[in-house]
Amino acid sequence: MNFKPNNSDGRSIDNSTDGSDGDGFLPESLRAWKAEIEECISRKDAQIDALQSQVDTQQTKIETQQSTINSQTTALHQNKAKIAELEDTVEALKREQTDYRETNERDKAEIRQDITENARQTEASEAHTEAVARKVETLDGREQRTPLEQIVRLPEEIIHKAKLTANQRRARSIAMEIGGLATTVPKGKRLDSTTIKQELKQAYGSAHDQTVARVMSFLDRLGGDRTEVVHTGQGKAVIFDDWLARRLKTAEQLTADAVDRVLTNVVSVTPGRGS
Repeated sequence: MNFKPNNSDGRSIDNSTDGSDGDGFLPESLRAWKAEIEECISRKDAQIDALQSQVDTQQTKIETQQSTINSQTTALHQNKAKIAELEDTVEALKREQTDYRETNERDKAEIRQDITENARQTEASEAHTEAVARKVETLDGREQRTPLEQIVRLPEEIIHKAKLTANQRRARSIAMEIGGLATTVPKGKRLDSTTIKQELKQAYGSAHDQTVARVMSFLDRLGGDRTEVVHTGQGKAVIFDDWLARRLKTAEQLTADAVDRVLTNVVSVTPGRGS
């Protein structure tokens, strides 16, 4: 050993260079134990550093997740507010739907009532018109005519007074043009629904299938035994026998004066309106 004075208190210390760590004076077993301890501490420090790194990583994840939770919580509150608003809207719509259904049912009831009343008035008006036509048969006293022919013969001013329904006027206009519209068949003259519809559309701007059917029914009924509605491959048609078709084609209109005395007794009971 190499002892030299201590600079602070004059005591001697061992300044020998035996051993790299100054533990040369320690027994070999103690130096090995110390090395193991230092190695263990070093490993523990490394483990602590690794754990601290994991803790830091987890802390970052937790903070990120907490931020996500906060955002989702905010969104949840917003969605709850929207749901509450939508529920209020749904309730309001339900009330509106209930009110609409009640109003709609009342409207439908009124419409059904109006349709029934219109149908009744139409039937009464058409029956009245037929009565007028039959009454006019007695004017010339020479020959019997069908109600359809008599209506064709009535002048426009009398037609206005007689208050024909819209479909009756349409049927009259069709009957007056039978010479140019009907086609010849073995039974007489045929006027199909397609031709009637085209003619009505041209004359009145529109023609629904129900209107065409009503006009055909009116022609058939006022034509009496000399008309017939038949089914064809394309729909329906009205067949006029040759006698009636010829009479309609050559019918001469009466004067207003000639039928005025008849209408005095008949038109006064005409219903107000029809369809």
